[in-house]
Amino acid sequence: MSSPPDTETTTTALDILAEPQRRYLLATLLDREGSSAVVGSTASEPMSIAALATEVATVEHDCPIVTDDQCERVHVSLVHKHVPRLVDTGMLCEIAGEDATTVALTDHPILETEWVRTLLDDPTGDAFAVSEATLNRTLAALRNPRSRAVCAALARRRGAVPVADLAAAVVAREASDGTRLVDISEAECRTVTAALAHEHLPALSDAGLVAYDDIANGVELATDAPQWRVDWIAEGLLGEAADLVRAASERRASAGETGAAIEATATPSTAPEAGESGDETGVRTDTCWTLEGRTNVFDRGHEIADGAEDELFVMVPNAEMLRPACLERWQAAADRGVDVYVGSRSPRVRDTVRSAVPTATVCKPQFDWLNFPMEATYHGYVVFADRESAMLVTIDDSRPDGEPRIGAITGDGRANALVSVVCEQLGPRLDRLTPTGNARDGRPLPM
Repeated sequence: MSSPPDTETTTTALDILAEPQRRYLLATLLDREGSSAVVGSTASEPMSIAALATEVATVEHDCPIVTDDQCERVHVSLVHKHVPRLVDTGMLCEIAGEDATTVALTDHPILETEWVRTLLDDPTGDAFAVSEATLNRTLAALRNPRSRAVCAALARRRGAVPVADLAAAVVAREASDGTRLVDISEAECRTVTAALAHEHLPALSDAGLVAYDDIANGVELATDAPQWRVDWIAEGLLGEAADLVRAASERRASAGETGAAIEATATPSTAPEAGESGDETGVRTDTCWTLEGRTNVFDRGHEIADGAEDELFVMVPNAEMLRPACLERWQAAADRGVDVYVGSRSPRVRDTVRSAVPTATVCKPQFDWLNFPMEATYHGYVVFADRESAMLVTIDDSRPDGEPRIGAITGDGRANALVSVVCEQLGPRLDRLTPTGNARDGRPLPM
């Protein structure tokens, strides 16, 4: 996965590059890079602002011949707006001459950033899959760090997310100090929710990066947006989000190619056709599907755990269902700030999890996931992430050969039937679970 760029440097770079004339100016000077007549003091050959104005005007009007009026308007804009801004950031230096003021690039770290250089190689976005106006809107929307945090948070979600839930995830991500969702105050969430709804989400939606329904109050990443396939976004600016979008696309493609061959191993249930709505809100309800076989079931469990961003709940019936790979993924989830909850009636399982994942909340459930008293040994293995991905495992050990038959049903999406059932049975707040499983305030816990 791509490493996230430095936040302050990225914000400054986007603020600079969101203005088209500044992109044209920098691209023009970069063409002169390395040919400086004043070796060691500038990174490009000095150029008069008047000459720069002519070059910028030709790019702006996409014409090799421009009028004096066009050049004059650009010249005024450069002198009074763009050159001072670039000088203030240290990317440009002014060199006083006998005839006119000239400028040259400096050895500024922003100009050495790979994604910036890639973008300035094509300042008008000719190779961009959308119009230059959309390019400008994309840069403007992303220059706020919170908007980038929104994209990164949504990349780990499947389907539409309520804005309030997204706000909590953004607050935790911005804290970058291990803050858990349960530690975030309602006041913080309300403030961020308002900022998202009135500022960041409309800008990201206008750029085509998210699909935001202000009436249903839901938002999801626009994974089909062409921006996610652009090099300077995918390899630098929003590498984390682009990596997750690409991985999700590859999984969908792989499922489409192999689904027919899997037959009984992974059987999809009846679901709406692509583009149809599965509920009244207009948000697509993903299908439920069944899995057969230990390998397929564990692979799906690992996928859900790896994709968790905020909460991960797992119920483990006994030690036979507890694998080292599971513990590693739960610890990895905890390391990236996910609140991990593990329930089991097995003392061995609870002790193992406490040792391997010390920050996890380990519970002894008094009821199974359907709130019936547990009697059977194998009551089911539940994996539940971010209230939008769920898997319920069943184990049949009545076969004559003694080999247990393992199967599962799984689904994604807030409106998915299985996800909704698990949400209802676990209750609205996983952080209410306690290590003893006792009631709190006289009310039984969801477990």
